[in-house]
Amino acid sequence: MNHEEGILLIGTGEKYRSEAITCAPLLRPFINGRPIVLVTDKPNSVPLNIFDQVLQHPYPQKSYRDKIEPLIQLPFKYTLFLDTDLELIQPIDDIFAILHQLDFVGCHAPVRWCQWKDPSVPEGFCEINSGVLGLRRSRRVKALIKRWLVTYDLAEVSFDQASLRSALWWASKKLNLRSWVLPPEYNLRTPKPWLVGPGICVKIIHGRVDSELKEPLKQYLNNDINTFRSSSSFPTGQNQAILPYQPIPNNNK
Repeated sequence: MNHEEGILLIGTGEKYRSEAITCAPLLRPFINGRPIVLVTDKPNSVPLNIFDQVLQHPYPQKSYRDKIEPLIQLPFKYTLFLDTDLELIQPIDDIFAILHQLDFVGCHAPVRWCQWKDPSVPEGFCEINSGVLGLRRSRRVKALIKRWLVTYDLAEVSFDQASLRSALWWASKKLNLRSWVLPPEYNLRTPKPWLVGPGICVKIIHGRVDSELKEPLKQYLNNDINTFRSSSSFPTGQNQAILPYQPIPNNNK
């Protein structure tokens, strides 16, 4: 493929392969003609004309590891990797504009805890959610992904973001990797409590929202972008609660 910019989905196993097949047509209206590539464990089971190219996964394990290894050989010079459980609701051309100047872009993960932490990484260097990643094909990025894969295997935990955090810190120090953190509007994680600030549209909804809520949620998010919008006003099935405020007793009274 001769395109410099494109979208990459990775789906191994029937559930995620089917989710990718459903996801791809919903991306088309917002990607300005850019091609979509799928990496999967069973390319022959994918219907024709859904993707521009379907590639064989090199070593499928049916785990989070499956999304890391294909990123070593990026299909485009400027690749936007997307999880299969998300939907674009606005054009994302500006992500590629940023990626033309940098090596790596992503959004902070909405939670700060993880199963494993690299003690060498400062606490304020938070995890990046691995479901929306912009990657520039280069020696630096290839080294980053290889480090991520090795760290994931050594950590022996199921989730992949703690190992990505470690690899990003290493690449920033050792390789001068140029990265940027996008605002949460570019990766609105619906399973967690969320908040959108005034002045910008939400670009990507990331999470398995009930079908009857999808259109009302899009309207709520982007009909009036000059206001704060939050999950407290439009719940989206958050799997983590917000701690209620409990005033401290005043013993001096």
